[in-house]
Amino acid sequence: MSQWVTRAPVQPPLLEAVMDLDQVVLDALPIGVYACDPDGCIVRVNRKAMELWGRAPRLHDAAERFCGAFRVENLDGQYVPPDESPMARAVRHGESFDGAEAVVQNADGRRWVVRANIAPLRGANGAALGAINCFQDVTREHEMQLAVERQQRNFDLAMVASQMGTWRYNLADNICVYDENAQGLYGLTEARFLHDEAGVKAKFHPDDMDEMWGRVALALAPGGDGRYDVEYRVKQLDGSWRWLSAWGLVEYEGHGAERKAVAIAGASRDLTEVKQAGEHQALLVNELNHRVKNSLATVQSIVSQTLRGATDLSVARSAIDARIGSLARAHDLLTERNWAGAELGDVVARAVEPFAASQVRHVGPSIQVSPRHALALSMALHELATNAAKYGALSCRDGLVNLAWTASAGALEVRWQECGGPPVIRPERRGFGTRLLTEGLVRELGGGTELDYRPDGVCCTITAAL
Repeated sequence: MSQWVTRAPVQPPLLEAVMDLDQVVLDALPIGVYACDPDGCIVRVNRKAMELWGRAPRLHDAAERFCGAFRVENLDGQYVPPDESPMARAVRHGESFDGAEAVVQNADGRRWVVRANIAPLRGANGAALGAINCFQDVTREHEMQLAVERQQRNFDLAMVASQMGTWRYNLADNICVYDENAQGLYGLTEARFLHDEAGVKAKFHPDDMDEMWGRVALALAPGGDGRYDVEYRVKQLDGSWRWLSAWGLVEYEGHGAERKAVAIAGASRDLTEVKQAGEHQALLVNELNHRVKNSLATVQSIVSQTLRGATDLSVARSAIDARIGSLARAHDLLTERNWAGAELGDVVARAVEPFAASQVRHVGPSIQVSPRHALALSMALHELATNAAKYGALSCRDGLVNLAWTASAGALEVRWQECGGPPVIRPERRGFGTRLLTEGLVRELGGGTELDYRPDGVCCTITAAL
């Protein structure tokens, strides 16, 4: 009888480089991250992923493919087999997923909602090398949404029971009579309001009028249940718009063939805060998805650009680890400040922290920069410091870097000047760092970069629009 031996598969160069990223860097990320090879076997996973799953998956195990979770269901509660999951589709068909959601059940019975961003990994020839998955627990967000819906229902019942904001629309004379509370909701100064063409155009939002009259027609339709329910915006006395929900029942006179609709009586309530809360929540969700997507794109770009001209895989791996580490430190700084921006001095300090900090003198005024500026400048300063540590002022004990920044007329200028190091030799080729400084920063900062290889020390001037 033959004996099967399971061995870790040989990885293609690109996937191998991704999988060899420093585990400390991956474990520092606040989201779960794992990667699969072309066969769907899990080949790399970080600490956060194992914490969320409540278990550590078996790496390179063909019996455990595409996902390390105990059980996955869609949001309707239907079981999703691992080989039908979005990760399987990314590995097999090269599909990408932005914000895919599902319910995960751990082995201990805990259930939570996951949101994942999944991207395939491809080689230079377009061949599939696997996929990478970044995911997070969004259970609290879903619970908040359910709580808002429950609160909305309770509020509706309270409004109906208390008869607050009542009105009656008479079909014969086209006049709606509002009680005192409803007058406040609709921005009226008197109870009677004529629903003629001029009055409606002056009071109701033009984008909502078709919906309003359509609901009126539906309520009045023969054979219908006579229920009226609609949401619309009404203009207030100060010119602003308020969201209202209005509901009512048709009143009839007569019976049988003589039955005739004469009015619609109902009530209204203010939806403005609910609408704003929903918009705010959607904005937060979109912002979070945007950050995760940008982070994944940046990591993928770092890996791809570093490996483009690499001749030594171990050197490329070290460069990738260092660059992602720099990105992680900048993310930590922004997270501490709720992604509202950062003090430029703190950005500089974090960027040069792994290097000979005593040989870097930095000075400049207190300036708040946006998250986008903070990330771009962190990456740029990391590349300058790395080059200085290899070939320039930071490669010897007597070398010094003077780093200063100024701001005026809405523009930021950051100047990096080296001195005391070995004589500078202009590089023969443009590597990742040079391309980042001369091309990437222009796109990210809306400014420019002057890189001068002076014999007595590299000088780099970065400008950005604030």
